[in-house]
Amino acid sequence: MATLAEILVLDDEEDTQDLFQQKFRHQIIDGSYKFFFAKCTEEALNLLNQQTFDIFISDINVAGTDCIGFISSLRKEYPLMRSIVISAYGDINTLRAVMRGGAHDFVIKPIDFKDFSDTLEKTANVVERLKQVEAANKKLSAISDELDVSAKLQKSILPGNTLKKGSIEIWADSISAAEVGGDFYDFFWLSETKLGIVMADVSGKNVSAAMFALIAKTLIKSFSKIYSSPAECFDNVNKTLCGDNVTSMFVTAIYGIVDTEKNEMVYTNAGHLPIAVIRPNKEPEFLKCDPGMALGIFEDTEFVNNTYHFSPGEMILLYTDGVPEAANKNGEEYDNNRFSEVLKNSSSASPNLLTKALIESIRDFTKGAPQSDDITTLCLKYRLRITPHVD
Repeated sequence: MATLAEILVLDDEEDTQDLFQQKFRHQIIDGSYKFFFAKCTEEALNLLNQQTFDIFISDINVAGTDCIGFISSLRKEYPLMRSIVISAYGDINTLRAVMRGGAHDFVIKPIDFKDFSDTLEKTANVVERLKQVEAANKKLSAISDELDVSAKLQKSILPGNTLKKGSIEIWADSISAAEVGGDFYDFFWLSETKLGIVMADVSGKNVSAAMFALIAKTLIKSFSKIYSSPAECFDNVNKTLCGDNVTSMFVTAIYGIVDTEKNEMVYTNAGHLPIAVIRPNKEPEFLKCDPGMALGIFEDTEFVNNTYHFSPGEMILLYTDGVPEAANKNGEEYDNNRFSEVLKNSSSASPNLLTKALIESIRDFTKGAPQSDDITTLCLKYRLRITPHVD
């Protein structure tokens, strides 16, 4: 026996308690069984109200007891508890009715205690398995609830899918995997002519990851209002995350400031994948820069500003590793070659259509294989100089 089975015995015979304690003394001593005794249903119910029992044993003919109704009510009230009834040969019809009413097993008088011991052990094992199943179901339910909370939290921190103003057009999206991760993107105006864009991926796939993503997103946006340099912004975000990071989580991220007066973007990288540049009818380019270290790992990490000058009509794409690392059923990854081919073929499309073409290509490649990570993208198309932005 793996665990203690607590057993309630209902019997109005005077010697029942002594008999059980004598016959099952070894199991009592080694901690397999613990018996409780009641002489009437009132006593039994009183004990049931005080604690939970694994097995209920009752003589079918306890005085004043409707054994059929009582066993049936116990099965409904205590679904994990199993009942064993003791019956004489002359009570077969009643025994059948009790079994139909919910009893798990029975023994016949005169009791063969070897058979009774086997019956009791098998019943205790059944209860133990039921407990394990219930515990597993509760755990699965808790995980499901947690993932649901994570998904809602993750979705709530995203700013929406689209922005279209003057020379800038954005389409962003995040397709959650079966397990919720910590991907997020953001875009926000810093002034009439400067737009901040962010792409990030938090380690982990649970509520903690979603909460860490919320904290990181809030810090980036808050510090972006204080520090005009993306590198300075990340430096302060990183110090803040390192100073209060009891979860040991981290976040890879890219933060860029698009300046529509200068037709340029100043950006910094914290261990994230490089930005893709898509020009009409040309091979896509992946911007080279110091990859840096993810936020939340080392407090003294230094971040570097990089500058990119836009040409009208081109697009940039920020994305998470759910894109190049999407895998098919054979374990092959989508990789940068397929990625680049889609970007080239969609180089004249809108950000929305380019994103859709990319997602369709990934789904065609994976062909129904489970999605192992979130697929998150932010595509920005740059046309002409933007007109002043007014909130």
